[in-house]
Amino acid sequence: MHISIIGTNGLLSACIGSYCNEHGLELHMYGKTEPKHHTYTKFIKIDLLNENLHYEELSKSDVIIYTAGAGIQFHLKESPDAVYNLNVSIPVSICNNLIRTGYKGAFISFGSYFEIGETAEESAFTEVDVLRSQLVAPNDYSISKRMLSRFFNSFRAPFTFLHFILPTIYGEHESAYRLIPYTLRAINENTNLTLTSGVQVRQYIYIQDVVNVLFNSIASNLVSGIYNISGVEEFSVKELVTVLFDLNDKEIPDNIFGKTDRVDVGMKVLRLNGDKLKNSIGYTPSTKIAQVYNKYICNGS
Repeated sequence: MHISIIGTNGLLSACIGSYCNEHGLELHMYGKTEPKHHTYTKFIKIDLLNENLHYEELSKSDVIIYTAGAGIQFHLKESPDAVYNLNVSIPVSICNNLIRTGYKGAFISFGSYFEIGETAEESAFTEVDVLRSQLVAPNDYSISKRMLSRFFNSFRAPFTFLHFILPTIYGEHESAYRLIPYTLRAINENTNLTLTSGVQVRQYIYIQDVVNVLFNSIASNLVSGIYNISGVEEFSVKELVTVLFDLNDKEIPDNIFGKTDRVDVGMKVLRLNGDKLKNSIGYTPSTKIAQVYNKYICNGS
C-alpha cells in the first residue's frame, strides 16, 4: 500500500509514519522539514502556503492523509491567514484537484471537537450535533475546523473521503508546551506550573489508538463521511494534573491553578459521541494515560 502524508513532524504525522514503517508500507512525506521520528520512501519538500502540490504524482497514492494545519499551538502565534489557508483552503483545493486527476483512492482529514464552540452541555455531541452547532467559536482555529467539517458534509467525490473529528490527542512526541508534557517536566524538574482554573472538561485519546482507528477504517472500507473519534478517558484539567502528580508519587502544590487564562475556557465541557464509528469498524480504543505516561519520561519530557 502506498501512503502519502501531507504535513511532517506533527504528532499525528509522526505516529502515522511510524505505523507505516512497522507494517512495511510505502510512505511519501510532503512538508517543509524532513521527518524526524520515522523513515520514509520519499520526502517531497514543500511549503504549502507558497507552493503547489504535484497532483499527478500524489494521485498515485492509495491513501492520502492530510495532517498539516495551524492554530492549535497557542505559543506559535500563527497568522489568521495561515490558519484558514492550512486548515480550510488547502485541503479543499486538494480534494478538488484530486477529482480533476481522477483519483480513486482514499483521502483522510481531521476536524476537532473545538469546533463545537463554547458550551457547558453535559451530553456527548454526535456528528450531526457538531455540524449543527451555532455556539460561539472563540478563535480562528475553532472557526476554521468548523468550516472544513461543513465542507465535507456537502462534498461528493469519486474517491473515498474520511473526515475524523478528534478529541484531545496526546502522545510522547507532542509539543512540550501541551498540558501533559508541560506538567511532567515541571514534576521532574521541580519547577513552577502556571495553569488555568482547571475546571474545563476534555476527552483524551492516545495517539496510537487514533492511528489504529484510521487503519481499521481503511481495512473496513469505511464509506465516505464524517466520523467522531471519541476519547477513552475524560478529565478536567485539574483532575488530569492531579492524576499525573499521583502517578509520580508527588504531592500537588497549592495555588497552581487560576494563574493564566486561555481562549478555550468558555468551552467548559467538550464530549464526542463515537458510536457511529465504533459500530462501523468494530474497534474500540482502550489505552489510558496511566499506561503510557512513562513514555514521556523516556522521550525527555
